[in-house]
Amino acid sequence: MTEQEAIAKIHSVYPTGKKNGLANMRSLMARLGNIQNTLAMVHVAGTNGKGSCCAMIERMMREAGYSTGLYTSPYIEVYNERIRLNGVPISGEKLVALVETVWPAVEACEREGVHVTEFELGTALAFVAFAQEKVDIAIIEVGLGGRLDPTNIITPKVCVITEVGMDHMAYLGSTIEEIALEKAGIMKPGVPVALGPQEKAARSVLLAAAHGMGLQVIDPDAENVTLTSENVTFDVRLPRGVVKGLTVSLRGGHQAENACAALGAVEALTHCGFDVPLAAVRRALADVRWPGRLERFGHVLLDGAHNDPGVRALCAYCDKWLPRERVVLLTGMMADKETDKMAQRLAARVHSVVCAQPDLPRAMAADALAAQFSALGVRAYAKANVAQALALARSLAGPEGIVLATGSLYLIGEIRTLLRKEFADVI
Repeated sequence: MTEQEAIAKIHSVYPTGKKNGLANMRSLMARLGNIQNTLAMVHVAGTNGKGSCCAMIERMMREAGYSTGLYTSPYIEVYNERIRLNGVPISGEKLVALVETVWPAVEACEREGVHVTEFELGTALAFVAFAQEKVDIAIIEVGLGGRLDPTNIITPKVCVITEVGMDHMAYLGSTIEEIALEKAGIMKPGVPVALGPQEKAARSVLLAAAHGMGLQVIDPDAENVTLTSENVTFDVRLPRGVVKGLTVSLRGGHQAENACAALGAVEALTHCGFDVPLAAVRRALADVRWPGRLERFGHVLLDGAHNDPGVRALCAYCDKWLPRERVVLLTGMMADKETDKMAQRLAARVHSVVCAQPDLPRAMAADALAAQFSALGVRAYAKANVAQALALARSLAGPEGIVLATGSLYLIGEIRTLLRKEFADVI
Protein backbone atom coordinates (compact mmCIF):
# COMPACT_ATOMS: atom_id res chain seq x y z
CA MET A 1 0.00 0.00 0.00
CA THR A 2 1.29 3.45 -0.92
CA GLU A 3 0.78 6.61 1.13
CA GLN A 4 -1.85 7.89 -1.28
CA GLU A 5 -3.65 4.56 -1.19
CA ALA A 6 -3.66 4.71 2.60
CA ILE A 7 -5.15 8.22 2.55
CA ALA A 8 -7.72 7.11 -0.04
CA LYS A 9 -8.66 4.24 2.26
CA ILE A 10 -9.20 6.67 5.14
CA HIS A 11 -11.39 8.89 2.97
CA SER A 12 -13.29 5.88 1.62
CA VAL A 13 -15.31 5.50 4.81
CA TYR A 14 -16.72 9.03 4.53
CA PRO A 15 -19.78 8.05 2.44
CA THR A 16 -20.61 5.00 4.57
CA GLY A 17 -19.80 6.26 8.08
CA LYS A 18 -22.74 6.77 10.43
CA LYS A 19 -22.46 8.72 13.66
CA ASN A 20 -23.69 6.80 16.67
CA GLY A 21 -22.63 8.73 19.75
CA LEU A 22 -19.56 7.12 21.27
CA ALA A 23 -20.66 3.57 20.42
CA ASN A 24 -18.71 3.32 17.16
CA MET A 25 -15.49 4.52 18.75
CA ARG A 26 -15.83 2.18 21.69
CA SER A 27 -16.47 -0.75 19.36
CA LEU A 28 -13.50 0.12 17.14
CA MET A 29 -11.06 0.65 20.00
CA ALA A 30 -12.20 -2.52 21.77
CA ARG A 31 -11.01 -4.43 18.69
CA LEU A 32 -7.69 -2.61 19.01
CA GLY A 33 -7.27 -3.60 22.65
CA ASN A 34 -8.40 -0.20 24.01
CA ILE A 35 -4.84 0.93 23.47
CA GLN A 36 -5.82 4.53 24.26
CA ASN A 37 -6.07 3.56 27.93
CA THR A 38 -2.28 3.14 28.07
CA LEU A 39 -1.67 6.83 27.32
CA ALA A 40 -1.27 9.92 29.46
CA MET A 41 -3.34 12.54 27.66
CA VAL A 42 -4.61 16.11 27.63
CA HIS A 43 -8.09 16.63 26.15
CA VAL A 44 -8.84 20.03 24.60
CA ALA A 45 -12.31 21.31 23.62
CA GLY A 46 -13.62 24.78 22.76
CA THR A 47 -15.03 26.77 19.85
CA ASN A 48 -11.91 28.73 18.93
CA GLY A 49 -8.26 28.47 19.86
CA LYS A 50 -8.16 24.70 20.35
CA GLY A 51 -5.43 24.12 17.79
CA SER A 52 -3.21 26.95 19.04
CA CYS A 53 -3.73 25.83 22.64
CA CYS A 54 -2.83 22.24 21.74
CA ALA A 55 0.29 23.43 19.92
CA MET A 56 1.38 25.43 22.98
CA ILE A 57 0.84 22.53 25.37
CA GLU A 58 2.73 20.17 23.08
CA ARG A 59 5.61 22.59 22.67
CA MET A 60 5.92 23.22 26.40
CA MET A 61 5.95 19.52 27.22
CA ARG A 62 8.49 18.79 24.48
CA GLU A 63 10.71 21.63 25.65
CA ALA A 64 10.58 20.10 29.13
CA GLY A 65 12.05 16.91 27.71
CA TYR A 66 8.96 14.74 27.18
CA SER A 67 8.09 12.82 24.04
CA THR A 68 4.78 14.01 22.63
CA GLY A 69 1.88 13.08 20.43
CA LEU A 70 -0.47 15.69 18.98
CA TYR A 71 -3.82 14.98 17.31
CA THR A 72 -5.66 17.90 15.69
CA SER A 73 -8.16 18.56 12.92
CA PRO A 74 -8.65 19.51 10.22
CA TYR A 75 -5.32 19.35 8.46
CA ILE A 76 -4.17 22.40 6.55
CA GLU A 77 -2.35 20.88 3.56
CA VAL A 78 -1.78 17.14 4.00
CA TYR A 79 -3.52 14.49 6.08
CA ASN A 80 -0.33 13.55 7.95
CA GLU A 81 -0.46 16.89 9.82
CA ARG A 82 -3.31 15.59 11.95
CA ILE A 83 -1.02 13.15 13.76
CA ARG A 84 2.30 14.55 14.99
CA LEU A 85 5.10 12.87 16.90
CA ASN A 86 7.39 15.25 18.77
CA GLY A 87 6.02 18.12 16.73
CA VAL A 88 6.55 16.50 13.32
CA PRO A 89 3.72 15.18 11.10
CA ILE A 90 3.92 11.40 10.76
CA SER A 91 5.71 10.05 7.72
CA GLY A 92 3.91 8.48 4.80
CA GLU A 93 5.49 5.15 5.73
CA LYS A 94 4.15 5.41 9.26
CA LEU A 95 0.68 6.36 8.03
CA VAL A 96 0.60 3.30 5.77
CA ALA A 97 1.59 1.05 8.67
CA LEU A 98 -1.11 2.57 10.87
CA VAL A 99 -3.82 2.03 8.27
CA GLU A 100 -2.71 -1.55 7.79
CA THR A 101 -2.91 -2.07 11.56
CA VAL A 102 -6.31 -0.47 12.09
CA TRP A 103 -8.14 -1.48 8.90
CA PRO A 104 -8.95 -5.08 9.95
CA ALA A 105 -10.74 -3.63 13.00
CA VAL A 106 -12.72 -1.30 10.73
CA GLU A 107 -13.76 -4.27 8.58
CA ALA A 108 -14.72 -6.27 11.66
CA CYS A 109 -16.93 -3.38 12.78
CA GLU A 110 -18.55 -3.22 9.35
CA ARG A 111 -19.41 -6.93 9.47
CA GLU A 112 -21.29 -6.30 12.70
CA GLY A 113 -23.15 -3.28 11.37
CA VAL A 114 -20.90 -0.64 12.95
CA HIS A 115 -20.15 1.97 10.29
CA VAL A 116 -17.11 3.91 11.44
CA THR A 117 -16.84 7.56 10.34
CA GLU A 118 -13.72 9.09 8.83
CA PHE A 119 -13.07 11.13 11.96
CA GLU A 120 -13.44 8.03 14.15
CA LEU A 121 -10.95 6.19 11.98
CA GLY A 122 -8.50 9.10 12.13
CA THR A 123 -8.83 9.23 15.91
CA ALA A 124 -8.08 5.50 16.17
CA LEU A 125 -5.02 5.94 13.96
CA ALA A 126 -3.74 8.64 16.31
CA PHE A 127 -4.31 6.56 19.43
CA VAL A 128 -2.48 3.60 17.91
CA ALA A 129 0.40 5.81 16.71
CA PHE A 130 0.90 7.37 20.13
CA ALA A 131 0.68 4.03 21.93
CA GLN A 132 3.13 2.37 19.55
CA GLU A 133 5.60 5.21 20.05
CA LYS A 134 5.03 5.12 23.83
CA VAL A 135 4.84 8.92 23.98
CA ASP A 136 5.07 10.47 27.43
CA ILE A 137 2.07 12.70 26.83
CA ALA A 138 -0.52 12.97 24.04
CA ILE A 139 -2.53 16.12 23.38
CA ILE A 140 -5.92 15.36 21.83
CA GLU A 141 -8.10 18.02 20.21
CA VAL A 142 -11.85 17.52 20.19
CA GLY A 143 -13.33 17.51 16.71
CA LEU A 144 -16.82 18.92 17.32
CA GLY A 145 -18.54 19.70 20.60
CA GLY A 146 -17.27 17.43 23.32
CA ARG A 147 -19.86 15.20 24.93
CA LEU A 148 -20.43 13.01 21.87
CA ASP A 149 -17.15 13.64 20.08
CA PRO A 150 -15.29 10.40 19.20
CA THR A 151 -12.27 11.55 21.23
CA ASN A 152 -14.41 11.54 24.38
CA ILE A 153 -13.76 7.89 25.16
CA ILE A 154 -10.50 8.87 26.87
CA THR A 155 -9.76 9.64 30.51
CA PRO A 156 -7.07 12.31 30.36
CA LYS A 157 -4.80 13.80 33.00
CA VAL A 158 -6.44 17.20 32.44
CA CYS A 159 -9.34 18.59 30.39
CA VAL A 160 -9.05 21.98 28.73
CA ILE A 161 -11.82 24.21 27.38
CA THR A 162 -10.83 27.24 25.35
CA GLU A 163 -13.20 30.05 24.39
CA VAL A 164 -16.77 28.88 23.81
CA GLY A 165 -18.73 30.70 21.10
CA MET A 166 -21.55 30.31 18.62
CA ASP A 167 -20.64 27.69 16.02
CA HIS A 168 -22.03 24.35 14.82
CA MET A 169 -25.41 25.37 16.25
CA ALA A 170 -27.23 22.69 14.24
CA TYR A 171 -25.40 20.06 16.28
CA LEU A 172 -24.59 21.71 19.61
CA GLY A 173 -27.48 24.03 20.44
CA SER A 174 -28.81 27.47 19.65
CA THR A 175 -27.56 29.29 22.77
CA ILE A 176 -24.14 29.84 24.28
CA GLU A 177 -25.30 27.95 27.38
CA GLU A 178 -26.29 24.87 25.38
CA ILE A 179 -23.02 24.88 23.47
CA ALA A 180 -21.00 25.31 26.66
CA LEU A 181 -22.80 22.32 28.19
CA GLU A 182 -21.78 20.18 25.22
CA LYS A 183 -18.16 21.28 25.63
CA ALA A 184 -18.37 20.52 29.36
CA GLY A 185 -19.18 16.94 28.39
CA ILE A 186 -15.45 16.15 28.23
CA MET A 187 -15.14 16.64 31.98
CA LYS A 188 -14.39 13.43 33.88
CA PRO A 189 -14.55 12.52 37.58
CA GLY A 190 -11.27 13.32 39.31
CA VAL A 191 -9.78 15.09 36.29
CA PRO A 192 -8.84 18.77 36.74
CA VAL A 193 -10.16 21.34 34.27
CA ALA A 194 -8.23 24.24 32.75
CA LEU A 195 -10.35 27.05 31.32
CA GLY A 196 -9.50 29.76 28.87
CA PRO A 197 -11.18 33.17 29.28
CA GLN A 198 -14.92 32.85 28.64
CA GLU A 199 -18.00 34.95 28.12
CA LYS A 200 -20.00 35.21 31.35
CA ALA A 201 -22.80 32.85 30.29
CA ALA A 202 -20.42 30.14 29.08
CA ARG A 203 -18.21 30.48 32.13
CA SER A 204 -21.19 30.01 34.45
CA VAL A 205 -22.16 26.77 32.73
CA LEU A 206 -18.61 25.41 32.71
CA LEU A 207 -17.98 26.26 36.36
CA ALA A 208 -21.30 24.76 37.42
CA ALA A 209 -20.47 21.53 35.59
CA ALA A 210 -16.98 21.35 37.10
CA HIS A 211 -18.09 22.21 40.63
CA GLY A 212 -20.98 19.77 40.35
CA MET A 213 -18.40 17.02 39.83
CA GLY A 214 -16.10 18.39 42.52
CA LEU A 215 -13.32 19.07 40.02
CA GLN A 216 -10.34 21.37 40.47
CA VAL A 217 -10.60 24.34 38.11
CA ILE A 218 -7.55 26.28 36.91
CA ASP A 219 -8.51 29.43 35.00
CA PRO A 220 -5.64 31.91 34.79
CA ASP A 221 -6.13 35.30 33.15
CA ALA A 222 -3.58 37.26 31.15
CA GLU A 223 -2.50 40.55 32.72
CA ASN A 224 -0.50 43.50 31.39
CA VAL A 225 -0.87 42.34 27.80
CA THR A 226 1.49 44.01 25.32
CA LEU A 227 1.00 43.50 21.59
CA THR A 228 3.25 43.88 18.60
CA SER A 229 2.39 42.95 15.03
CA GLU A 230 4.42 39.76 15.48
CA ASN A 231 3.71 38.46 18.98
CA VAL A 232 2.08 39.06 22.35
CA THR A 233 3.67 39.45 25.81
CA PHE A 234 1.76 39.13 29.08
CA ASP A 235 1.86 38.27 32.77
CA VAL A 236 -0.20 35.45 34.24
CA ARG A 237 -1.20 34.40 37.73
CA LEU A 238 -0.82 30.64 38.21
CA PRO A 239 -1.05 28.42 41.29
CA ARG A 240 2.76 28.39 41.30
CA GLY A 241 2.72 32.20 41.49
CA VAL A 242 2.72 35.20 39.16
CA VAL A 243 4.76 34.68 36.01
CA LYS A 244 5.81 37.88 34.27
CA GLY A 245 6.89 38.65 30.74
CA LEU A 246 5.80 35.53 28.86
CA THR A 247 5.98 36.02 25.09
CA VAL A 248 3.98 33.95 22.60
CA SER A 249 5.36 33.87 19.07
CA LEU A 250 1.86 33.77 17.54
CA ARG A 251 0.14 36.95 16.38
CA GLY A 252 -2.97 38.43 17.98
CA GLY A 253 -4.09 39.34 21.47
CA HIS A 254 -6.34 36.28 21.55
CA GLN A 255 -3.22 34.11 21.69
CA ALA A 256 -2.59 35.35 25.23
CA GLU A 257 -5.99 33.88 26.12
CA ASN A 258 -5.16 30.59 24.40
CA ALA A 259 -1.83 30.55 26.23
CA CYS A 260 -3.64 30.93 29.56
CA ALA A 261 -5.63 27.76 28.88
CA ALA A 262 -2.44 25.96 27.82
CA LEU A 263 -0.60 27.15 30.92
CA GLY A 264 -3.46 25.95 33.09
CA ALA A 265 -3.18 22.51 31.50
CA VAL A 266 0.57 22.33 32.05
CA GLU A 267 0.11 23.52 35.62
CA ALA A 268 -2.28 20.60 36.19
CA LEU A 269 0.23 18.19 34.64
CA THR A 270 2.88 19.30 37.12
CA HIS A 271 0.60 17.96 39.85
CA CYS A 272 0.49 14.61 38.00
CA GLY A 273 4.22 14.06 38.22
CA PHE A 274 5.41 15.95 35.14
CA ASP A 275 8.28 18.37 35.67
CA VAL A 276 7.89 21.47 33.50
CA PRO A 277 10.34 24.20 34.56
CA LEU A 278 9.41 27.82 33.99
CA ALA A 279 12.46 28.23 31.74
CA ALA A 280 11.06 25.52 29.45
CA VAL A 281 7.68 27.25 29.41
CA ARG A 282 9.27 30.54 28.36
CA ARG A 283 11.34 28.96 25.59
CA ALA A 284 8.40 26.95 24.25
CA LEU A 285 5.91 29.81 24.06
CA ALA A 286 8.49 32.07 22.43
CA ASP A 287 9.11 29.44 19.76
CA VAL A 288 5.68 27.85 19.18
CA ARG A 289 4.42 27.66 15.59
CA TRP A 290 0.95 26.87 14.27
CA PRO A 291 0.20 27.12 10.54
CA GLY A 292 -2.64 29.15 9.12
CA ARG A 293 -3.22 31.36 12.16
CA LEU A 294 -2.23 34.95 11.34
CA GLU A 295 0.63 33.47 9.35
CA ARG A 296 2.53 35.82 7.05
CA PHE A 297 3.85 34.99 3.57
CA GLY A 298 5.27 38.24 2.26
CA HIS A 299 2.28 40.52 1.65
CA VAL A 300 -0.27 37.73 2.23
CA LEU A 301 -1.65 37.14 5.73
CA LEU A 302 -3.39 33.80 6.31
CA ASP A 303 -5.86 33.21 9.11
CA GLY A 304 -8.18 30.26 9.55
CA ALA A 305 -11.03 32.22 11.15
CA HIS A 306 -14.12 30.28 10.10
CA ASN A 307 -16.84 31.47 12.47
CA ASP A 308 -18.01 34.76 13.91
CA PRO A 309 -15.95 34.65 17.15
CA GLY A 310 -12.84 33.82 15.12
CA VAL A 311 -13.47 36.66 12.68
CA ARG A 312 -14.00 39.02 15.61
CA ALA A 313 -10.52 38.17 16.93
CA LEU A 314 -9.06 38.57 13.45
CA CYS A 315 -10.68 41.99 13.07
CA ALA A 316 -9.18 43.12 16.37
CA TYR A 317 -5.75 42.34 14.95
CA CYS A 318 -6.55 44.10 11.65
CA ASP A 319 -7.83 47.22 13.42
CA LYS A 320 -4.53 47.58 15.25
CA TRP A 321 -1.97 46.52 12.67
CA LEU A 322 -3.35 46.74 9.13
CA PRO A 323 -4.17 50.02 7.36
CA ARG A 324 -7.70 49.46 6.11
CA GLU A 325 -7.37 51.17 2.74
CA ARG A 326 -4.65 48.75 1.69
CA VAL A 327 -6.30 45.44 2.64
CA VAL A 328 -7.77 43.15 -0.01
CA LEU A 329 -9.81 40.29 1.41
CA LEU A 330 -9.45 36.85 -0.16
CA THR A 331 -12.15 34.62 1.24
CA GLY A 332 -14.15 31.44 0.89
CA MET A 333 -16.63 30.19 3.46
CA MET A 334 -18.70 27.16 4.31
CA ALA A 335 -22.39 27.60 3.52
CA ASP A 336 -23.44 26.34 6.98
CA LYS A 337 -21.59 29.15 8.80
CA GLU A 338 -22.88 32.58 9.84
CA THR A 339 -21.59 34.07 6.60
CA ASP A 340 -23.70 37.22 6.95
CA LYS A 341 -22.17 38.14 10.31
CA MET A 342 -18.66 37.30 9.14
CA ALA A 343 -19.11 39.34 5.95
CA GLN A 344 -20.38 42.35 7.87
CA ARG A 345 -17.37 42.38 10.17
CA LEU A 346 -14.86 41.95 7.36
CA ALA A 347 -16.51 44.30 4.85
CA ALA A 348 -16.02 47.28 7.16
CA ARG A 349 -12.26 46.76 7.17
CA VAL A 350 -11.25 46.01 3.60
CA HIS A 351 -10.85 47.85 0.32
CA SER A 352 -12.15 45.05 -1.91
CA VAL A 353 -12.97 41.34 -1.80
CA VAL A 354 -12.07 38.34 -3.95
CA CYS A 355 -14.18 35.25 -3.33
CA ALA A 356 -13.27 31.66 -4.11
CA GLN A 357 -14.92 28.32 -3.44
CA PRO A 358 -12.83 25.86 -1.40
CA ASP A 359 -12.75 22.31 -2.73
CA LEU A 360 -15.37 20.94 -0.34
CA PRO A 361 -19.07 20.04 -0.77
CA ARG A 362 -20.13 22.36 2.08
CA ALA A 363 -18.41 25.37 0.51
CA MET A 364 -20.49 28.39 -0.43
CA ALA A 365 -20.47 29.29 -4.12
CA ALA A 366 -18.02 32.09 -4.83
CA ASP A 367 -20.55 34.22 -6.70
CA ALA A 368 -23.10 33.90 -3.87
CA LEU A 369 -20.51 35.00 -1.31
CA ALA A 370 -19.41 37.88 -3.54
CA ALA A 371 -23.04 39.00 -3.76
CA GLN A 372 -23.17 39.21 0.06
CA PHE A 373 -20.19 41.55 0.09
CA SER A 374 -21.52 43.59 -2.82
CA ALA A 375 -24.75 44.12 -0.90
CA LEU A 376 -22.64 45.60 1.89
CA GLY A 377 -21.18 48.17 -0.49
CA VAL A 378 -17.81 46.50 -1.05
CA ARG A 379 -16.33 45.88 -4.49
CA ALA A 380 -16.36 42.08 -4.77
CA TYR A 381 -15.17 39.57 -7.35
CA ALA A 382 -15.74 35.83 -7.74
CA LYS A 383 -13.16 33.50 -9.24
CA ALA A 384 -13.49 29.94 -10.44
CA ASN A 385 -10.60 28.57 -8.42
CA VAL A 386 -8.34 29.50 -5.55
CA ALA A 387 -5.21 30.06 -7.68
CA GLN A 388 -7.03 32.62 -9.84
CA ALA A 389 -8.49 34.28 -6.76
CA LEU A 390 -5.06 34.61 -5.14
CA ALA A 391 -3.57 36.11 -8.30
CA LEU A 392 -6.37 38.69 -8.56
CA ALA A 393 -6.19 39.60 -4.87
CA ARG A 394 -2.44 40.19 -5.09
CA SER A 395 -2.92 42.30 -8.18
CA LEU A 396 -5.59 44.44 -6.49
CA ALA A 397 -3.45 44.88 -3.37
CA GLY A 398 -0.38 45.92 -5.34
CA PRO A 399 3.17 45.85 -3.97
CA GLU A 400 2.30 48.01 -0.95
CA GLY A 401 -0.98 46.38 0.02
CA ILE A 402 -1.93 43.35 2.10
CA VAL A 403 -3.95 40.33 1.03
CA LEU A 404 -5.93 39.01 4.00
CA ALA A 405 -6.97 35.41 3.34
CA THR A 406 -9.57 34.01 5.73
CA GLY A 407 -12.98 32.38 6.09
CA SER A 408 -12.15 28.67 6.08
CA LEU A 409 -9.22 26.48 7.06
CA TYR A 410 -9.81 24.52 3.86
CA LEU A 411 -9.28 27.70 1.82
CA ILE A 412 -6.19 28.53 3.87
CA GLY A 413 -4.77 25.09 3.12
CA GLU A 414 -5.12 25.55 -0.63
CA ILE A 415 -3.58 29.02 -0.52
CA ARG A 416 -0.75 27.91 1.75
CA THR A 417 0.19 25.16 -0.68
CA LEU A 418 0.42 27.71 -3.47
CA LEU A 419 2.44 30.19 -1.42
CA ARG A 420 4.93 27.66 -0.10
CA LYS A 421 6.16 27.16 -3.65
CA GLU A 422 7.41 30.74 -3.43
CA PHE A 423 8.53 30.65 0.21
CA ALA A 424 10.44 27.38 0.31
CA ASP A 425 11.89 28.04 3.77
CA VAL A 426 8.44 27.96 5.41
CA ILE A 427 7.18 24.58 6.62
